[in-house]
Amino acid sequence: MYARITEEPLSVADVAARVGDDRSGAVVTFTGVVRNHDAGQPVTAIDYSAHPQAEAILAGLVEECAQRDGVHGAAAAHRVGHLEVGDLAMVVAVSAEHRGEAFAAASDLVDAVKAGVPVWKCQWLADGSHEWSGLP
Repeated sequence: MYARITEEPLSVADVAARVGDDRSGAVVTFTGVVRNHDAGQPVTAIDYSAHPQAEAILAGLVEECAQRDGVHGAAAAHRVGHLEVGDLAMVVAVSAEHRGEAFAAASDLVDAVKAGVPVWKCQWLADGSHEWSGLP
């Protein structure tokens, strides 16, 4: 199990390597990437910030995922700080006995992270303005 909130650039290979298990026949990864638009507005960058307990909450979600039937490993990392278009914002990896279990668990973990981990983003728009999203 691996859960990390970090200002350092994320590595898909590093996160995926943390879920390796000889019992697993599938490893699924997800990468969340900063895109150049949102809701019809051009985006130039995003500043992510997180609550001090965000990593502990993330760890709980990863642990819950790792306890699913057929799942042998789960890991997630979320970046904070200033990110440019194309930067990795989140990486999730899940290993499981079969691909269906791995895909389902990875998808559910991504949804749980987005819904339950207190990470907020300030999107910088092409006109120089900014807007916050993900606030409680």
